[in-house]
Amino acid sequence: MPVMAAEVNTKGAAFEFGVPQRLFDSPGNNGWDVTPDGRRFLMAAAEVQQAGPIPITVVLDWRAGLKK
Repeated sequence: MPVMAAEVNTKGAAFEFGVPQRLFDSPGNNGWDVTPDGRRFLMAAAEVQQAGPIPITVVLDWRAGLKK
């Protein structure tokens, strides 16, 4: 999924948006973030190879477990 960015001008009464430009391809929708100073991108990059289906654990009556 491409990650796009555009220049934004906040001076004046209205926003002015520049032309979006492709920065990089992301492995997924939430696989990246920007550092607080805005200078770097952090990206999770991992390959998961699973032979079968991913197991799911369902906990029923979990409130009773809190009382113990």
